[in-house]
Amino acid sequence: MVFVNHYEHSLDAKGRIVLPAKFRHQLGEKVFLGPLDGSLGVYSEAAYMELAHRLQDQVRNGELDPMVRRGFAAMTVEVELDNAGRITIPSRLREFAQLIDEVVVNGAFDYIEIWNRPAFEAMRSELDAAVLEQFKDGGTIN
Repeated sequence: MVFVNHYEHSLDAKGRIVLPAKFRHQLGEKVFLGPLDGSLGVYSEAAYMELAHRLQDQVRNGELDPMVRRGFAAMTVEVELDNAGRITIPSRLREFAQLIDEVVVNGAFDYIEIWNRPAFEAMRSELDAAVLEQFKDGGTIN
């Protein structure tokens, strides 16, 4: 399962967002929403279980503070897609990612990001510059 491209959407008055059809087909009926760096992560059940196991291993190995794992789990919610392909984003997570009206749904390969549109647009030139720098002079991604 690979999520690519980005889409502009709006939150409705109830905090719901329609996920792009291309993404919905890969997610299944149940998804997990959790905090990311200024955005929200949307994970399929399988991807979230993999992430949870990785976090648990990092705590056991002393690589991650247990408070981070605990806080991430406390902020994560399980939601179901409705018949229209919408998910409801709880107010706490909307506040965390500063989601108000216009949002960007961005594919990040194995999960999806939901960004406040102005924040995503502000970061866009940095994203383009990072990709250009990587491929400059024949560079590749290994």
